[in-house]
Amino acid sequence: MTFLDTNVLVYAVDGRDAEKQQAAKKIVMAARNSPEYMISAQVLNEFTNVALNKLKKTREETRDFVGLFMSIATVAVRPEWTASAIDIMKQYDLQFYDSLLLATAKENGCDTFLTEDLNNGQTYCGIKAVNPFKNLSVP
Repeated sequence: MTFLDTNVLVYAVDGRDAEKQQAAKKIVMAARNSPEYMISAQVLNEFTNVALNKLKKTREETRDFVGLFMSIATVAVRPEWTASAIDIMKQYDLQFYDSLLLATAKENGCDTFLTEDLNNGQTYCGIKAVNPFKNLSVP
């Protein structure tokens, strides 16, 4: 099972980098209604914040995107995973919210985490980080 980081959703709607947008759209389309992919409510909330504040999308546009992304299996973040996130944070020297996403992915049986925010190819608590945007321009 593959967990999608917020940046995948952001790039899917951010036209400033056409290559990343195209790659992200392909991932989102594959993930929609597929049992092989998931996101968390945290990812939707982070996306909403970025869309409204950084990308300057309207509330209506943002709501439409969130509706589209909700077709990807979405899990709630459980309070007890906060302690796991703190442990992951300490073990790998990561930011809290990245650690909470990893804890959520781990608790839901994911083995891959698509993100550009972690070290590509590194394994964190049994989950391999994969940067889907690495080497896009390389032939």
